Amino acid sequence: MLLADLRARVLAAALEASRLGLMTMTSGNFSARDREGGRVVITPSGRPYATMRPEDVVVVDLDGTVVEGGHRPSSETPLHLGVYRERPDVDGIAHVHSPHANAVGALGLAVPPIVGTLWKYVGGTLATAPFLESGTAEYAAHALGVMGDRRAMIMANHGLLAIGPTVEEALETAAYAEEGARIYLLARPLGAPREHPKPSVGMMYAPSWWGSEGSG
Repeated sequence: MLLADLRARVLAAALEASRLGLMTMTSGNFSARDREGGRVVITPSGRPYATMRPEDVVVVDLDGTVVEGGHRPSSETPLHLGVYRERPDVDGIAHVHSPHANAVGALGLAVPPIVGTLWKYVGGTLATAPFLESGTAEYAAHALGVMGDRRAMIMANHGLLAIGPTVEEALETAAYAEEGARIYLLARPLGAPREHPKPSVGMMYAPSWWGSEGSG
């Protein structure tokens, strides 16, 4: 099986995201780039994660052509590929429909860095991009423009996009971004949440607890 290890890692990230409550049923999508071969492995469209096996994860080239896999790749494949084309430093992407980030996005809000983990994993404010139909390469530029030099952003009325050097680190960022959105929504009715002081440079990103050495 082509890129068996990378496909297994993408599926493991999706299963962990489902366990954490970051998505429901078949929503969300995950991918990782094989830098050496110029290919991307991505979760399939409309398949329940609980019954998925590594061979169900699809391999595509950077033009979106299926290289190996018996299912249609995610409908968000153009978004993922657009990010990889624009960001050579990114080798993993997590797109989840987590409830608190979605609530923030539906309100058109941005989550300021009110907890240290928003600094540490997201890199600061969790911004919301104005609504644009997703599933296109154009959305990748739209999302990255709002994200700037951070690692995550909210897609208005649609979900959360997180990036990283590996799919595991993208998942971590998505999880902490969702937690930050939840804390913000809990605090906001009680008053104006205060920002957490910006940490020193050495504390701005924590290595992955998955212990991965890279995506390819």
